[in-house]
Amino acid sequence: MQKSIRDIRQEEFADVWVNSNKKGILLLAPRFGKIRTTIHIFNKIKPKSILIAYPDNKIRQSWEDDFEAVGYDSSNVTFTTHLSLKKYCENTYDVVVIDEIHLLSEAQMEAAKDLLSRNKRVVGLTGTLSKPTEIELFHQLGMSVIARYPIEKAIEEGIIVDYEIRVVKVPLDNLTKIKYKDKLRTEKEQFDTYSWVINKLEREGKNTMFPRLARMRIIQSSSAKLNATKKILKNYSDKRVLVFCGVTKIADSLGIPSYHSKSNEKQLFEDFASGKGNHMAVIKIGNTGITYTPLNMVIINYFDSNAENLAQKIMRCTAFEYNNVEKKAYIYIVSTDEEIEQRWLTKALSLFDKNKIKYINEKTN
Repeated sequence: MQKSIRDIRQEEFADVWVNSNKKGILLLAPRFGKIRTTIHIFNKIKPKSILIAYPDNKIRQSWEDDFEAVGYDSSNVTFTTHLSLKKYCENTYDVVVIDEIHLLSEAQMEAAKDLLSRNKRVVGLTGTLSKPTEIELFHQLGMSVIARYPIEKAIEEGIIVDYEIRVVKVPLDNLTKIKYKDKLRTEKEQFDTYSWVINKLEREGKNTMFPRLARMRIIQSSSAKLNATKKILKNYSDKRVLVFCGVTKIADSLGIPSYHSKSNEKQLFEDFASGKGNHMAVIKIGNTGITYTPLNMVIINYFDSNAENLAQKIMRCTAFEYNNVEKKAYIYIVSTDEEIEQRWLTKALSLFDKNKIKYINEKTN
């Protein structure tokens, strides 16, 4: 049976790691097959003990599914979350794998540093890595990127599908008064109030964390962004669309099924991931470790300035589908026209081809 380009590349990148000093990061485009690549590594070096660290249990399930699919005996594998990495710092393994290495927090990075002081053969895996995170991983862990397979190359070789990002910019609502504590203000007026407070505190050299968080919540809960998201959903009522939101209030107000930490709709979410149903809204769920089939449209109602986080959301709908070879992924990002969110957006989109990003200005007030 002839090998696919994906199989060939996976073996190539496994060889890159094996032929290096056996410590490095494989930066391989999302949806490429980082787990299968790592299994090739295991088959080549025959480790007797393996530690695999991952950010959440959905990714563990992906490992177990792939082990089963290729018939790899995983009885020598110890699994742990990034959060529990500190429990294994005193142990030694033939090889350590840190999946989604870009997601390590500061404390988890310290635990990883202790672990790596005793373990020299380490595979770092990620599909999205900003330059600042790459530099930090090198300085903190001595881990450098030894192989790169960028998104554009994966598109060129037919591993993932082409995409178009459509940024829908809307002004904050300046008509509807809402009660903020004891004041009646529009969301635009309240946003400007927080901005005034932040500027005042900065001039006085005081801490601005709390008003910044409060201002961010205005963006997360924006009715203007909610209405723009509803409008997009209405235009694609017969299409499968995954919506990423920042707060439960927005996810539950879209008039579509939603799944988050406060919801009991796990079965609906699993059904959607497997291809049933048209629309689903999620919060902090489904960024990584989950394949949605078929899916070629995502709406991002809320994002922050983290480029890796946004890239993971965007790439949820770029998996190649053999029964839809002409597939193209469409990603709508709903943003306010406020300077702060536009700065977040510029930073968050830094990993993507600027020629594939279109901007749409909408007037809602």
